[in-house]
Amino acid sequence: MKQFMTIAAFMCSLFMADVAANGFKTVGQAKMEYLFWDVYNAKLETPNGTYTFGQHPSKLTLTYLRDFKAKDIVKATNEQWQHLGLDEMVGAYDKQLLDLWPDISKNDSLTFQTNEQAIGTFYFNGKPLGQINDDKFADNFLAIWLSAGTSEPSLRKQLIGGKHD
Repeated sequence: MKQFMTIAAFMCSLFMADVAANGFKTVGQAKMEYLFWDVYNAKLETPNGTYTFGQHPSKLTLTYLRDFKAKDIVKATNEQWQHLGLDEMVGAYDKQLLDLWPDISKNDSLTFQTNEQAIGTFYFNGKPLGQINDDKFADNFLAIWLSAGTSEPSLRKQLIGGKHD
């Protein structure tokens, strides 16, 4: 029993150290699958571990489970904005995103972290890539996963803390 308590205390201290180190707590996690392919694991974090749409700061991390070219991720982003009816976003950020995003290999992560002013910074495997300094970008980018109109409602439900359908 003493060993169990020691291990539990150690695990708790690791969790608390992680929260203290990055200031974020996990809201939810999900795996994106398309047909029979695993695409990525997604994780949503906020300072308090809960999420309401448009909340900042927030952090969404996608850890890819296969290789993708940056141009294909930009194309998919535009398709999702089109699905959401955000026609003004379609194509508007292609150059900026292609300048920021690298090609992705299996197990690479791409993180989008917003500050209190809703300005987001992209990170690749934990290293900063840059920002898009447009106050409407962050909410519209996160809407792909987190809005009620997302093309993946089950994934959204898991990310915002619900159970899988």
